[in-house]
Amino acid sequence: MKNPGIIILICFNISINLFSQNPIIKHIYTADPTARVYNGKLYIYPSQDIAWNKEWEKLGAEKETNGHVMTDYHAFSTTDMINYTDHGVIVAQKDVPWGNKVGYGMWAPCITYKNGTYYYYFPNKPADKSGFRQIGLATATNPEGPFSIEPNYIQGLKGIDPNPFIDDDGQAYMYWGGGKGNSLKGVKLSDDMKSVNGQAILIKDLPQEYKEGPFVFKRNGMYYLTFPHNRDTKNSTEEIGYAISKNPLGPFEYKGTIMDRFEDCWTNHQSIVQYKKQWYMFYHHNNISKVGNLRSVCVDSLFFNKDGTIQKVIPTLRGVGVHQATDTIHMDRYSKIYNAEIDFIKGLGIPEWKVTNTKPESWVQYNSVNFTTKTKYAKLQLLSSSKKASIEIRENSPTGKIIATAKVFNTNGKWKTINAKMNYQPIGEKNIVCLFKSENEKEIELDWIFFSKFN
Repeated sequence: MKNPGIIILICFNISINLFSQNPIIKHIYTADPTARVYNGKLYIYPSQDIAWNKEWEKLGAEKETNGHVMTDYHAFSTTDMINYTDHGVIVAQKDVPWGNKVGYGMWAPCITYKNGTYYYYFPNKPADKSGFRQIGLATATNPEGPFSIEPNYIQGLKGIDPNPFIDDDGQAYMYWGGGKGNSLKGVKLSDDMKSVNGQAILIKDLPQEYKEGPFVFKRNGMYYLTFPHNRDTKNSTEEIGYAISKNPLGPFEYKGTIMDRFEDCWTNHQSIVQYKKQWYMFYHHNNISKVGNLRSVCVDSLFFNKDGTIQKVIPTLRGVGVHQATDTIHMDRYSKIYNAEIDFIKGLGIPEWKVTNTKPESWVQYNSVNFTTKTKYAKLQLLSSSKKASIEIRENSPTGKIIATAKVFNTNGKWKTINAKMNYQPIGEKNIVCLFKSENEKEIELDWIFFSKFN
């Protein structure tokens, strides 16, 4: 794929609705997602990637050698895993009392909740420009803020990727990475969540190569430590591994890989959460930018085996959530595809994809579409050079019952919306398949479809 020309929009404490599949956030670049459930909503707290601006050098900024440039943090929430609300910036480098105002090094954050307070931990470069990141803290009484930043960083937590975890007995722990020895560390936190309690330990018996981004959760009395790591030096991209223990600080037993490494994105960073009886894994990939330091948050379902081990998560474009038939269904975020490809639609500010290079009998399938409202027409956004072609919208499979047949005409190089009268009304949750019928190859490109009462 070619790199898209996109416009990155910055939100300042405003709320906008984001409708999406993977990646779930498209209007800004986001990475390192922490997912938590608060007050019946699922919240996501990622870092934000931005492109380097050489003008910042005049202000004394120094570009990271690995290219990551990160200035602030947003909070997002959802109730259906389809629509996400951006609550705007909650913590920014310019507001950190002890931080370097032009450090651009606000890497992976994490949050937890205790006794009426939300504790948001984040790494940042200190004002003394020592080169070592310290871990700071901001607190709030609501999950989307406003957050108040503590005047000083937490002593004894030098490093990156803080991950607080509170056990069933109320004892809080902190895990983090960075520093020498390719090790992850853990320590107890004090009752006020603002200082460490005791000596930090190195978590042993994990893969020996570089590790970062620890995320700990508990299930059925077992502690799961998940982390990205570079398993060998010949292939330097990261995979997500995990280890288990009967105690929060170990010893941990390494169990294997949750998500394989991406060939085209050096980093990955995960969090795992249960929401409405389903477990999910949040992670990031450079789906939009195709550049390793401009990443986008994604989510897929996660499943456990009977013995408590974790099944490998396979990244998808479809993502998760049940999609309403009356909402726009981007078929390019497919569940399955046959004899066709995906590429960017050029010239749009927020990135859009399309189904392209279709051939006679090509098809694309999108799972979990819910028909709860009576509809009469299917509407399709497409571009075609054909004078005689069609798209059959079928139920559940390429050979399934035909919901509607859209007759396709030559759109003269422009995207057009066409209507197709439905043959019948599907009921409940279905998979939708668009089957391309044409005489020649590459005649039809498809963006989205939805179902409506109106022509």
